Amino acid sequence: MGGVVAANASGAEALFQNPALISHGGAESPSEVALGYDALIESAYQGSAAYARSLGEDGVVGAGVVYASQSPQTIYTSQGDSAGTFTPLDLAAGVGYSRRLGTFIVGGGIKAIRSSLNDRSGSSAAVDLGAVGRHVSDLGDGPLDVGISATNLGPPMKIGSIADPLPLRVRAGAVWHPNAQVDAAIDVVFPVDQDPYACLGVEARLPASKIGSLKPWSAALRVGYNQNRARNVDGFAGVSFGAGVDLVALRVDYAWVALGDLGSANRITLAFRF
Repeated sequence: MGGVVAANASGAEALFQNPALISHGGAESPSEVALGYDALIESAYQGSAAYARSLGEDGVVGAGVVYASQSPQTIYTSQGDSAGTFTPLDLAAGVGYSRRLGTFIVGGGIKAIRSSLNDRSGSSAAVDLGAVGRHVSDLGDGPLDVGISATNLGPPMKIGSIADPLPLRVRAGAVWHPNAQVDAAIDVVFPVDQDPYACLGVEARLPASKIGSLKPWSAALRVGYNQNRARNVDGFAGVSFGAGVDLVALRVDYAWVALGDLGSANRITLAFRF
């Protein structure tokens, strides 16, 4: 859905997006393990694993890890000669907590971060915070939810003699539910290192009951647009399409993201509930 997550993320993987929303399913929701993999441009890739468990009225706890890397890169000497290879790695692991307070949900998380580049590495830590208001207003006949999150609040990462700030992101968004089968959402993102940008997304769901099935599964189609992905990129970029199926005990989601002349990215998530 174009990366719209401030008020619209759900499931265990919301730990990485807006930690308030790991409690999206409510106090009686089952535990969930979500595994994700992104095939990015060229040889770059990203993966994640997250777990969320309800504590009943005491809230929801979560834990997860996310990593990013690519194929081995060649090392060159100052004379331009090859001197072997290395594989870069960025890794973050953390825990989170979320709790409902009436119509509002609040959450937070803390994570350790490590980055390695050839024989150099660095570490840091960060805090993620989020809050969501459910049905804060009506837009036409549908309720409107709003959310806000701040991720990667922490000290700079230093590798060797170079220190860079963490990719702090503050985002605010809303999701409108015009009916039980459709959601329309928007986020405005304020990164620390570039201009603000907007994300838009729409999801349409088909419950099994609509086609006469008595089983509680549902399917979904999604489309989104991310302004940031289209910046300074030629060709068809910024648009994403996705689909998913929720079989109660198993959820499968897939997304294709257009990146113009750079190619495209493919994303898949498998989530198990128990």
